[in-house]
Amino acid sequence: MVKIIFTELSAFYRNRTAALHRADMQVSQSVKFAALIIVVTTLYFLSRGLFGDGGDAVDSAPPARFTVVTQTVSPENWQAEIVVRGRTAAERKVVVRAEITGAVAATPTPEGAVVRKGDVLCQIEVNARQAELAEARAALDKARLDYNAAVKLHEGGFRSETAVAAAKAALDLAIASTERTGIVLSKTKITAPFDGVFDRRDVEVGDFLSVRDPCGTVIQPSPFLVIGAVSEKDVAKVSKNDRGVARLATGETIEGVVRFVAAAADPATRTFTVELLVPNEDGALRDGVTADFTTFAKERAAHHIPRSSLVLGDDGGLGVRTLGAGGEVHFTSIRLLGEDQNGIWVAGLDGEVQLIVRGHGFVSAGQKVEAVDIENVKAGQSLDVGATP
Repeated sequence: MVKIIFTELSAFYRNRTAALHRADMQVSQSVKFAALIIVVTTLYFLSRGLFGDGGDAVDSAPPARFTVVTQTVSPENWQAEIVVRGRTAAERKVVVRAEITGAVAATPTPEGAVVRKGDVLCQIEVNARQAELAEARAALDKARLDYNAAVKLHEGGFRSETAVAAAKAALDLAIASTERTGIVLSKTKITAPFDGVFDRRDVEVGDFLSVRDPCGTVIQPSPFLVIGAVSEKDVAKVSKNDRGVARLATGETIEGVVRFVAAAADPATRTFTVELLVPNEDGALRDGVTADFTTFAKERAAHHIPRSSLVLGDDGGLGVRTLGAGGEVHFTSIRLLGEDQNGIWVAGLDGEVQLIVRGHGFVSAGQKVEAVDIENVKAGQSLDVGATP
């Protein structure tokens, strides 16, 4: 039909042109050019009118669905692992100090020796303290005799109750004085407060000690502590009695349990102190050695997903896109728990889900899509994400 119309218009144009030539041979070339444009435009719109029904038929076809790749993800048991930088420390470490003044007369225990509770570490000169004790004991004997005599005389009616009370007060005073001088004398011997190791001696014979001056340090060898600090974001993952493994700078690896987690942060570093209690029966551990220890929290259900599947929601929160019934895309908010070399562990997903791992950046919640399982892709199925399968 287009050919017929074109033939008729061409004939019309030739006839019209001949008529114009006969009517006026002086018609300008611009008029001829304008007429040609009108003819071409008319042909264009006629052709669109003739094929318009076919175009509408193409447009009325349903749009193709976007194709994504999904991965089936199921909940697994996950255990949080927190690595803490710290150091070893003796659970009991005491600096033994003088309680009286005096010159050091002897140091019977060498450094590094194993000691028992009560062993003498430093001996302070007795000087007049022994004589003072003897004097106090003599005064006590006299006060006891006076009191006994006063009691007998009172029974015979020769002493008043007031005299007996005075004798009793003198006796009590003598007893207290004797005990006091005896305690002062005993303080000339600075002894070990518990079983352990005499780690360091701070004085030599002839040194003068004042009250609170150190004699030396005693360490209890077992159990030992590994002390570190965790950040604010990780402290909630560590609990008392969690299992832990410490690796020391000296090469040893030891296991223990979390004994203490601080309730208040260090104001300077905003970190929380954590103590790992470890055995040291053989005494091989040393105080102050650098250590890294890992704590293992109780197991909980979590999903292990690829890092690349993470997206941001409309509110800026972290989440993933999953596939629901009928191929509908859903957005689910998640919370990061941990990571490893193969991906990340997250909370927030419910049961088994179809996770969109490819094409998730080009779809939105509520959109209908076609899906291909990632196992099929790995098996060699050719797929262009975004194309209609």
